[in-house]
Amino acid sequence: MLLAPPLPAPVALTQLLADPSSSHTAHLTLADAARARVRTALKATRKDGQRDGRAADWAGTARALAEYLPHLYAILACVEADDLLLRADPVFFAWRASLSSQALKKGSKRVPLPSLHAELTATLLSYALCLANQASSLVASLGSYEIASSVTTTALKVHDETINQAADTLCRASGILMHLAEVVIPRWEAAVGIDALRARPVEMSREVTTALAKTCLADANLLAIRRLLSRSLQVAHSTTTPGPPLPPSHPSPALLAKLHLQVYTLYDEARSAAKTASSSAVGAGDLSPALRRYLSDGRTLALALAYKWLGVDAGERGETGDALGLLGMARGELEALRDKDRGLRGLKGFGTARQGGKGRKGKVAEEVDSTDAFRSAYKKVNDTVHFQPVPSPQTLQSRLPSGRAALALKPFATPSPAFRPRATGAPPPSKVPPPPPLGTAFAGLSLADGAAAADSSDEEDDDDEGGYEALGSYFGAGQYF
Repeated sequence: MLLAPPLPAPVALTQLLADPSSSHTAHLTLADAARARVRTALKATRKDGQRDGRAADWAGTARALAEYLPHLYAILACVEADDLLLRADPVFFAWRASLSSQALKKGSKRVPLPSLHAELTATLLSYALCLANQASSLVASLGSYEIASSVTTTALKVHDETINQAADTLCRASGILMHLAEVVIPRWEAAVGIDALRARPVEMSREVTTALAKTCLADANLLAIRRLLSRSLQVAHSTTTPGPPLPPSHPSPALLAKLHLQVYTLYDEARSAAKTASSSAVGAGDLSPALRRYLSDGRTLALALAYKWLGVDAGERGETGDALGLLGMARGELEALRDKDRGLRGLKGFGTARQGGKGRKGKVAEEVDSTDAFRSAYKKVNDTVHFQPVPSPQTLQSRLPSGRAALALKPFATPSPAFRPRATGAPPPSKVPPPPPLGTAFAGLSLADGAAAADSSDEEDDDDEGGYEALGSYFGAGQYF
């Protein structure tokens, strides 16, 4: 799924900050240039994304943001040390909302946000979303390689490594978003007060950044499951039809069930955090309906697949009564998805809702067919051999195991500042000045004296009317679990 990063208004840091010592003039000029590159890159991805999200240079944009961050951290450190002074307090930075309902309104304007902490929040949010979009584009470029008969063993290894790379990138994005929720945004709120942030886009709240962090981590775990299944899926689609018995190379169904339960837990926690943001008025607007639908569909499908693999595990162990009950529960969750009239309506700009709906329905239909095949086979065995009763859903739910994580987020390490306040040890000047003439260096100093001496918010061509639309625009796009 592709998510639009926020878009900044142009601003000159040299006009917002005063440099009394004139020691950071060159540093501020470099910071201005780095921020300008960020804005240019984000605008390019926005335009390319509206045509085709996969054509956007997400990796290059993430790199531009990563290069700007050391300058921003250095400026924050210098302001805190009074080495740089704010010309106005607070300073304001304008960013256009991307994931809230504000982004869906025609002619939506940028939101002025107070404090340098706002600039850091928006920059890190853009960085994380660009990394997540980079991962989504990598996965989309592979297609359904596991079931393609033309893919060689060597190519399969290359594609599997790409899946690993995408999952690792999502874990990095998750770590940045969690750092935002736990460190950066609380500092911002403490610096300016909650009341001053009522107009901020809801995606810049603790709750929504937490939801996004868990969403990225859930998507990463889904990729880990896909990587785990790739070899067995290639064999299964070329030699067998869905249903028992499982091929020898197939991963343990009990393990797959626990992995999907963990994905369900992550989506459920993300959905709860997003709901909290909407109900507590922590920012302006509500989270985009498309993203809320993505979380809801992801939660439902992950639970359905967990039920399915628990049922298969029970059936393979001869517990056909439990298998039928669990597979029936999986079928019910899948039907709840299939009965929705349309697919996930993604964020405006990427693809079409109709194509997304077809893709989601195709994925759900595939899982329905697979579930029905296992269910039919185990029913025959139960009706002729085992004659076991089918437990109630409540009984089966009480026996559900805990989830198991395949991947964890990668903690974000703040970059080293591009420069430092003079009081804390700035790098020495490149040229050492000559010593003063002899006899003048200590003139007028006694021993006693020596002890005491020590926006612009231009709208230019940013007339786009909304955010993005989810690439693949449905949960599990291009993924085969």
